[in-house]
Amino acid sequence: MKRAVRCSTTRKRPFNEPPRRGLATLLPVDSAAPSAHGYTDIQAFQLRALAPKKPLIFRRDAGSPAAQLPALKRWFGEEPSAQRSLSTYMAGFQDWPFPYELVQSLEKHDAVASFRDWLVASPIMADQIVAGVLQAAVTEGGRDFLQLHGPLRLLIKALEFNKTQDPKAPNTLELYIAQSSLSDLPQPLQDDLPTPELVQRAGKGDVYSSSIWLGTEPTYTPLHRDPNPNLFCQLCSRKVVRLLPPPLGDRLFFEVQVKLRKQGNSRIRTTEMMEGEERQVLHDAVWSNEALPDELHQAELRPGDALFIPDGWWHSVKSTETDGRLNGSVNWWFR
Repeated sequence: MKRAVRCSTTRKRPFNEPPRRGLATLLPVDSAAPSAHGYTDIQAFQLRALAPKKPLIFRRDAGSPAAQLPALKRWFGEEPSAQRSLSTYMAGFQDWPFPYELVQSLEKHDAVASFRDWLVASPIMADQIVAGVLQAAVTEGGRDFLQLHGPLRLLIKALEFNKTQDPKAPNTLELYIAQSSLSDLPQPLQDDLPTPELVQRAGKGDVYSSSIWLGTEPTYTPLHRDPNPNLFCQLCSRKVVRLLPPPLGDRLFFEVQVKLRKQGNSRIRTTEMMEGEERQVLHDAVWSNEALPDELHQAELRPGDALFIPDGWWHSVKSTETDGRLNGSVNWWFR
């Protein structure tokens, strides 16, 4: 990852001084060295990243834990034209229920309505049932950001619908299976995502939690931090992660809360931070290139890459594309 052109003179800043903004440099996240045997070097990871609490990228061709996951090949289309879609194998689980997030902001409201009408017009009864699930959530919610439960078929149909839309217009649907626990998956899909050896052996061997993330692009998670180390694996399409070390992230989040005149939950990805003014302010704090905070790191992940995010490190995650096709990731929080 190349450093940004802009640079600043390094100086020590008093603890109570807020992060300097506007002259900062995007810093690359270090990458793990290639492993001779093709697998992650656990001891090297412990010394270089886990113990000092430093983020680290594992590239697909350098022993990445993500490259060993069967889901990387089974869940997604193999042909170049279909690599950002679900495979026929996954269609066998289309009735399995998942938790969804749905963005229906003002510019996306027509997309949601058009998708519902498209499902209703289908001659397939299962599509019409999915339309009813969607309509019930939209009617009861009445907000820009909704959470609902529906079958995997809902995502499959959303991907089909988005293919009929202009990717340059705001007509694509934003639907995201987010924070869906691996333990809630049917057993064959759990088997496709075995816990990586790094998670089992580098720490105490205790998996705190795990999640899959499958959705139509753009996907976005605002700035937050986790109470446990996090191994984040990219499976389909690309994501960009921006990270801040704990002290600077604490200050930046405090600035945002002061601006919003509120106190938020800084440790987890909450519903509040996913909608309204808080969503926008958090986005601008990290992604507005005109005002970047100091020591902001960036990592771009391709399919098969993995990123270690130490506990306490603030991070925000975005898909690199916005054309309504599929993006997929999985992660494990461990101790």
